[in-house]
Amino acid sequence: MTDYPVTFPAPSIPSKPNAARLLGLYPQRQEGLWMQRVRVPGGRLTPAQWQALAEIARTLTPGEPLHLTTRQDLEIHGLTERTVPEAQRALADVDLTGFGGCGDTIRNVTVCPCSGIAPGAPDLLPLAGHLTELMQSQPGAFAMPRKFKVSLSACGDACGLPWINDVGLVAQPSGGAWSFRATVAGSLGQSPGLGIAWPGSLQTGEVPALVLAALRVFATHGDRENRRRARLRHVRERLGDEAFCRLLSNEFDRTRAQFESADVAVRAPQPALARRRQVAVTQGNIPPEAAETFGALADREDVKVRIGLRHEVWLFAADVNALDEAVARLPKEWRGGPTVVACPGARWCPHGLVDSQAMARRLRDALATTATDTWIAVSGCPNGCAHSAVADIGLTGRLVRAGARRREGYRVMAGGNAAREPRLATVLQEKALTEQVHDIIRARLPKRRRPA
Repeated sequence: MTDYPVTFPAPSIPSKPNAARLLGLYPQRQEGLWMQRVRVPGGRLTPAQWQALAEIARTLTPGEPLHLTTRQDLEIHGLTERTVPEAQRALADVDLTGFGGCGDTIRNVTVCPCSGIAPGAPDLLPLAGHLTELMQSQPGAFAMPRKFKVSLSACGDACGLPWINDVGLVAQPSGGAWSFRATVAGSLGQSPGLGIAWPGSLQTGEVPALVLAALRVFATHGDRENRRRARLRHVRERLGDEAFCRLLSNEFDRTRAQFESADVAVRAPQPALARRRQVAVTQGNIPPEAAETFGALADREDVKVRIGLRHEVWLFAADVNALDEAVARLPKEWRGGPTVVACPGARWCPHGLVDSQAMARRLRDALATTATDTWIAVSGCPNGCAHSAVADIGLTGRLVRAGARRREGYRVMAGGNAAREPRLATVLQEKALTEQVHDIIRARLPKRRRPA
């Protein structure tokens, strides 16, 4: 395979699955239908891009919403062989692409939503763009052993979830400039494992060197035979932490010389929009009319719109009146309740064992007033694409034997909270039937005192 085996937009769906995945295309559960993933750098879309996405959903996939991912991407479900090229051309017309959204390559570099907006949070989007171009320029970048993920956090809350990325970077003020704390070699999947902290801190100009060094170690030492053991984390586990860090450190030293005088942009914080609200998008699904609303809000000077990493859209405004007005234009059910992340599951995905979308809806309705600060992640299979292993409450779908037949069920976990500290969720119940899940979660939640 060449470094650039396909182009976007494509005149038709490539016959080779690897080439289709590089375009962000996956076959759906339904025969003849396709999912197109769309990369959204930093979770930022222009008004024209929101409008184009709404129009694609309305005209090419009527009845299907746009679906958020956990890497600030969007997915278009329900495309046919005829409409895939039409959708890709419409995306390209507004400078959007699915290229690299799936497959064994560099995935979307995520940037926490508060970057450049919240008080004291630098704008890391230019750095994300620089890192993306740098990584994609490397030989073999589009034929890696497996996917490679980088996240950037602009705040101390580390809301970019650094611990579950191949390289996670958290900005911190440093003598009038910015430095970064780094974690390396984390990933989720069926057997999740958090990354490890990189010693010391990195100056901004050293960040590309560490990212590129990690990518080169991965390309050289990643397992190309066993896809279940093919991530950078598995290289670390195979070598042991000490040997892995020594290998990465040596590559970092060799690579760092290339960037000693590099001008890597990290923009200073802009005038802060102090008011913010997380809008928890039900099941991660955005209907066309809501996408148009987001586009109209993004066109305003006094409001900023950012896609997050947990099926939420962040709204920022200078004053509470502007924020309240913006939120009031969105579906009422998005304005409160727990944050419930749901992968496509059996509704769309060939790997889905259970209907994660339906479960997410049930939990959001049942816990709307009792778990408002809780992050619940529902995955339709053990791959855990909803980030179930690091959520406050995590579910991964499985089939559970009940009598003579197998029924939908879940592994139920709790206590991950990786947005704030590095720990995996612990298992509450290995095999729970769907109808048992709510009671298990409710027993885990803090008891609320009744008013006197």
